[in-house]
Amino acid sequence: MNRSSHTPGFSRRHAVGLFAMAPLIGMTACSGSSVMPSGWERAVVSGAYVPVRKNWQHTAVPKGIGLFSDMWQETAAPAHVLAVGVPSAGLDPQGLMAEAESALRSGLPGFRVTSQPASAERDGTQILYEDFATTFSGATTGRIWLLTDERTSVAVMLTAETLDKSYRDVVDTELSLLPNDLPAVDSGWARVGRGATSFAVPGSWKVTGAPAGSTRWTDSWADADLDGAARVRVLLASDTGEPGVVDALAQIESDAVAGALPRYARLSEPVELALDGQEDASGTRVDFAYGNGRNSRGSLWVLKVADTVSAIQLAFSGAADESIVAGMERSIWLNAD
Repeated sequence: MNRSSHTPGFSRRHAVGLFAMAPLIGMTACSGSSVMPSGWERAVVSGAYVPVRKNWQHTAVPKGIGLFSDMWQETAAPAHVLAVGVPSAGLDPQGLMAEAESALRSGLPGFRVTSQPASAERDGTQILYEDFATTFSGATTGRIWLLTDERTSVAVMLTAETLDKSYRDVVDTELSLLPNDLPAVDSGWARVGRGATSFAVPGSWKVTGAPAGSTRWTDSWADADLDGAARVRVLLASDTGEPGVVDALAQIESDAVAGALPRYARLSEPVELALDGQEDASGTRVDFAYGNGRNSRGSLWVLKVADTVSAIQLAFSGAADESIVAGMERSIWLNAD
């Protein structure tokens, strides 16, 4: 995804943005569990599975906040903030931790490490972690994790005025790097997702979060101008709440016709997807037109794995870019866990 420079450090001015930002539109056994605790789901970001609360809002980290690129935040006080980013390449594990500390020390007044650095190993991934405290209101306690293997490294931070230890323990247990067997993504693209569904978007696209007022779409990414005008946007519904693909497709199209996508009209009948190598997974795709004169194009994928029915809606402001449609469809991966 689109990131700021990896130069360590961020200003106190930006720290205020990190811990007050509104949406734009003890280490346990280290084994990793197959079923997420109630109220939690996995986000896919920066090459890792990161556990987040289902009601946490996803946004981009404000520019200038060092190595961190994505964040999830509670909407109710006291607010927990979880931030994720990619450290500089070529550093050893201690160097990775030092870079993360430097970023937080420069941006959070009174930052200090309050525990001995510790490490663990999970499925070939080395995990370093330590606790910290600050004098910054809203972020007085927290923990940093560094995950690294021969492929990649990821930094994760969880902080709050009073850190909920049960939240910290979930992150401890569920953090992991993405496995090697996911479909490859096109060069310059990044894998994103939430819940059981992940896919890829061009790396230059920006996180735009859940659309305002939506109860279905939990996240979105867009190729957008600085003023927010999007040339193309993809929405993710990590769980539609519907029992099957047909039901979910009917409900989404009904809402589109009712005004969610003005002048929505199908351009094709549903086409079954070939989700090779994905056990218990199925899906369908519908291409559509919308807007004045129905000159704008889009594609809708409705997907099912186990008991979860999700959806991905890709909408262009004009003609479809078939290379984006094809690249996104090739990258779809459904995880029953």
